[in-house]
Amino acid sequence: MRLYIMRHGYAADSSPSGRDADRPLTDDGRKFVERVGELLQAHHGTRLSRILSSTYLRAAQTADIMVRAIASSDVLFDHHQELEPDEPVPMSLLRKLIESDVDALIVGHHPMVIAMSRLLARDSSKLPLGLHPSMLVGLERSARPQSPMPIEGSFQVTTVLKP
Repeated sequence: MRLYIMRHGYAADSSPSGRDADRPLTDDGRKFVERVGELLQAHHGTRLSRILSSTYLRAAQTADIMVRAIASSDVLFDHHQELEPDEPVPMSLLRKLIESDVDALIVGHHPMVIAMSRLLARDSSKLPLGLHPSMLVGLERSARPQSPMPIEGSFQVTTVLKP
């Protein structure tokens, strides 16, 4: 199983509504996400069938760009409140995703995306110190998990992509 964890692209400093949740991607944010999508497609080589994102606009827009770049035609694309900023690492969501044993992309916010990566990685020294906007970390678990399965430290870091 390959799991990709991505931080949303660069977002506007404010939104017309004044709500943080409504801040859209900037033009550079869109461009950088598109570039990472191209890099991931070249690296992964096949289409992803599962993409999850935060409900916040900047994460949803990032995921939408990635859907067009790397998703299969029957992609399961959904938004989760558990991936919103200031939420704890969504252990239940991660367990369900890993049990499905399907390659997937998660788009979220800092610092959760780096905390998730550190939790899953066997060797966290291979991770970047932080994930800047549009950065992506690829993790791979070679064996099908047993049930009940420990997920902490069960993935190898395979990829770090930045625009």
